[in-house]
Amino acid sequence: MFVLSLSAAAARPSSDGADPVPALLEALEPVMLTRPAERTAGPEVLALASRAEDALEAMLRAREADRWRIGLGIGAVDRPLPGSVREAAGPAVEAAAAAVRAARTTSSVPLVVRAADDRQQSTAEDAEAVLRLIGWMIRTRNRGQWQTVRALREDPGATQAELAQRLGVTQQTVSRAVRTSGWREESAAHPLAVRLLSMIDLTSAR
Repeated sequence: MFVLSLSAAAARPSSDGADPVPALLEALEPVMLTRPAERTAGPEVLALASRAEDALEAMLRAREADRWRIGLGIGAVDRPLPGSVREAAGPAVEAAAAAVRAARTTSSVPLVVRAADDRQQSTAEDAEAVLRLIGWMIRTRNRGQWQTVRALREDPGATQAELAQRLGVTQQTVSRAVRTSGWREESAAHPLAVRLLSMIDLTSAR
């Protein structure tokens, strides 16, 4: 099981001082989570996913906001699962809490992965390295690159001409944004991240 603990960085308040949690919860709604993401306390959110693909998607959506510290715990969760993610307990929940605390002390890309099973920690470190590289690429994009990449993620099969029409820009603008955003390189790393996260989950003590 994948437990995501997300904490808003106080050092990066929103421009209008608004509560950042509702926007994050809305962004996570399309993700196939085992239990819907919920606020826990203050500007903090907890989410539970059963598949690595869904955990990655949740982390990508949080990284897009560029203000969330992300702690990912992987391993066993007490059964039966409660109706609310806030009531979840078990080694993976504890690992996520430790991970988000560690993320508060990191710079640039505050994302930490922790395996509940200590035997899997080296693989967790490998996954963390890949995810931080992805996070760094996300962090460096400008507004135009953001809009294009977001549109690509929402509709991977769309042509550049279709994306240009949707975004109200020229096809050349879309082509340039794709080329300079590092999207192709980032998306090529997604399967590796999923494999590493899945390896930890499959081999963790249940």
